[in-house]
Amino acid sequence: MSSTAERKFINLRKRLDQLGYRQPLGIESLPLVEKLFSDLVHTTESLRNAKLSAGKTEKESKNLDALLEPYKTENARLVRENNELHLGVLKLKEEKDRLSKDLKANIRRLEHETADLKFLNNQYVHKLRAQEKDSKAKTEMIQQLQEKNLQAVVHT
Repeated sequence: MSSTAERKFINLRKRLDQLGYRQPLGIESLPLVEKLFSDLVHTTESLRNAKLSAGKTEKESKNLDALLEPYKTENARLVRENNELHLGVLKLKEEKDRLSKDLKANIRRLEHETADLKFLNNQYVHKLRAQEKDSKAKTEMIQQLQEKNLQAVVHT
């Protein structure tokens, strides 16, 4: 075995022993175990970095949650207020629609009543004209009778 291979073997053996891997290690397995050990160290470091990153991310998330809490509270209040306003708008719209319907019905009723009154007025105008004509005729008749009566009185 060459001195570099022996150094690698001794070095690897110490590191394995430090980590609690005391199983026998053959020289022919040295390249495979070195590669596996390197991958283990790399994976362990990656895991540690991932845990640190996750811890930072969790801390940042909690900080953001703390920063967002007032906004969440305000948003919930605004959503409730918006829902109440929307409900109020719907009620006002229903009331407006009801009033509009009532007013339209009232307009139709008044239009019918106006038409009936105009018709009745026309009938009264015709009746009045007929009575005026009749009255004129009677007045003329009275005048004629009075003239005849005066002539009769004057002759006597």
